[in-house]
Amino acid sequence: MDLSTSNLTRRELDILRLVPKGMSNRKISRILGISEKTVKNHLSTIYAKIGATGRTQAALYAMRADQVAVVPVRPPEGGVRRLTSRETDVLRLITEGMSNRRIAQNLAISEKTVKNHLSAIYTKIGATDRTQAALYFLDGRSDDDVEIP
Repeated sequence: MDLSTSNLTRRELDILRLVPKGMSNRKISRILGISEKTVKNHLSTIYAKIGATGRTQAALYAMRADQVAVVPVRPPEGGVRRLTSRETDVLRLITEGMSNRRIAQNLAISEKTVKNHLSAIYTKIGATDRTQAALYFLDGRSDDDVEIP
């Protein structure tokens, strides 16, 4: 994956830099003074240009391309608890942009089990969504030293 952002317009870069901060299309539209539909259209164009399948991959791309600093995850009270090997597997697959259904198929588990693992991951690391969890993992804060391709 080429990490260049030179093919993105200034507006697309503005949006790409806000995605890893966990902002909704509505919030991005308010910050930039554009409509939600325009944000959605720009995101579709951004995904196509950078080869992302969704917000999580776009956020990871922005971080890897040095377009945004990692948004720190506020650890839960009592600190971060170690992830199980299966939770680490789920988290690794999130960074690859997989949906819950694809993760379930890949790991031969149910989608409900994937959701349960995600809930446990969020609680253990203090993340509120899969993008934060993926950024946490990519930033090397996972207790398991698993290399991301």
